[in-house]
Order: sequence, then C-alpha cells, then structure tokens
Amino acid sequence: MAEIASIFQLCQLGIEVTPGTAVAATKKLASLLIEPQIKSEIQKYRGTGYKFPAIASMAKEWVEADLSGPITYTEIIYLLSSILGTTTPTAGTTDQTWVFNIDPDGADTPKTYTVEWGDATRALEFDYGLVNALTLSFSREACELSGTMLGSAITDAITMTAGTTDVALIPVIPTQVSVKVADTQAGLTAAVALTRVVSAEWALTDRFNPAYFLDGSTDWAAAVETEPTLGVKLKMEKDAAGMGLLTQMRAGSTKFVRIQAIGNIITGAVPYTLTVDTACKVTGEPSFSDEDGVQCIEWDMEGFYDSTWTKSTMITVINAVATL
Repeated sequence: MAEIASIFQLCQLGIEVTPGTAVAATKKLASLLIEPQIKSEIQKYRGTGYKFPAIASMAKEWVEADLSGPITYTEIIYLLSSILGTTTPTAGTTDQTWVFNIDPDGADTPKTYTVEWGDATRALEFDYGLVNALTLSFSREACELSGTMLGSAITDAITMTAGTTDVALIPVIPTQVSVKVADTQAGLTAAVALTRVVSAEWALTDRFNPAYFLDGSTDWAAAVETEPTLGVKLKMEKDAAGMGLLTQMRAGSTKFVRIQAIGNIITGAVPYTLTVDTACKVTGEPSFSDEDGVQCIEWDMEGFYDSTWTKSTMITVINAVATL
C-alpha cells in the first residue's frame, strides 16, 4: 500500500453553476494553500447515576479550510469572486479588468467552488466552497493573504479530476505597492503616495453563515449573508503624515485609503494592477511601536458606507485572465 505523503496532497477547484452541486475540479491554484478540516457539533447524553455518556448524536457537520499564500494578480480573482461576489471582467486588448464590490443594501451573488484535496492514493471532496474571511497583508518583506473557506460535509474516497489547468502565477511583490489617503474616493487618483508606510492590511471577515434545517441531513443547506467586519490597518512612521489621522479619529470623519500594486506590462501601456479602495473611519486606539529603530504608529480603521461613493470598499484587478 502506498503511503499518503503530505507533499503530494493536491488541491484543485471547480467553479459551481449551482451552489452546493459538485462539479469537476479543473483548476489548480499552485501558490494558494488550502487546508480543509472536518468540523462538527455532536451532542452527548449521560443518564442519571452514570459516569459516562451513553449516546452521541451528530447535529451539524461542515468543512472549514484555512487559506494562505502570496498575493497574485491572477489567483486573487478566485477568492474575491467568492467573498465579494461574482463579476464579469471588461476586456481590453489582452488585458481584463475585474471590479469587485459589495452591494451595500442588497444580496450579493458569491461564486462557490467544489474542492478536491488529496492524491491518487486517497482524496476527499467538499462542495459549496465559499470564502468567508480574507486578509490581504502588504509589507516590504512580503505581500501575503490569509483567510477561511466554508464548505459542505466531506465526501471521502473520491477520484480526483484529471486534466487540470494551472492558473498562471503573476505575484504581487513589495516594491510594486504604494498607499494613498484622500478625503474622497475620487481624490485618490491624484493623491500623492505616502512615503513612510511600514505595512498595510485590508481584511473582510464574517461574510456568511451556514443555515441548517430539519431536512434529514447533518449538512448545511444554504449560506446566508451576515453583518461583515471590514477593516484597514496602516502602520506608518510617527511623523506629521503618520499622526495625521488623529484629526479624523477625533472628528469621526471619513478617510479613503488606497492600497495599490502595479506590476509588469500586460499589453501596450496596461500593467498588472491590484487596487484596494476603502472608505474608513478610525474606530480603534492607535498604538506606537519601534520598527527597525524607527518610531511608528499603527492606525486601526473600520470600513464604513459612503453615501457619495455609494460603496464601502472596491477592489479592481487588471490581469490577462478572461474567465474563472
């Protein structure tokens, strides 16, 4: 019997047409680490006078997968299409512009995935794969993502889909990243990039919740949207620009933050681009720290709805991927 070697455990995705209806997983995201774990709620019952329980009753079962890896201009659209919602790119010559945002007062349509995980010796599968939390972290050391994916109960001993296609890997690197702050979203384009940003982070969590019913199954039947948590963190040198958000904190006013990475040219003068815009208010106390001998301040901000922009956050990706 062949051993199940950890290094050969593949993870591949299939884009579902109907959420929760499994499809062939034909896409491989070579830089993204997906680590599924079986989750459950089991009720135990112990009778009076007995030391140990006598009954175990399965109530709920689901999958929770940790996501991690580098940020790429290409693979990121698979995660954004799930946590923010489905979108159709606008085609250029060979470039494609994907614009993602959350409907502020209506239902979104998230993309769901069938996920296969394993090797030729043994493989598992779960459907209704839905990105529920995503953090994008940028520093001079690395540009990385982390998050979680929900899924339906595991199906064991499946045969993995053959003939998969690798998604091209175009990484976001630290030297391509800049940060801007402005009083309006429209003002971000002309704003001058900050020069003393140590790190920047965008995070969206608590997007969906699985709904369970008395339907003869321990699995969840559907995902419903919940009140999400949207946040931006900026760590900057404690200079005039770094202390500038103190005024907004005291006034409760909105600042717009843009985290942008501009990569190599796709075609003509159009480069690979990742642009993350968020309307923010300072809701947490800033903290001071030492970073390589430099005094810094970190601002913890929360995403808010802006009535002029009619959005809270928007992520634009320009790449050469025409479809998921």
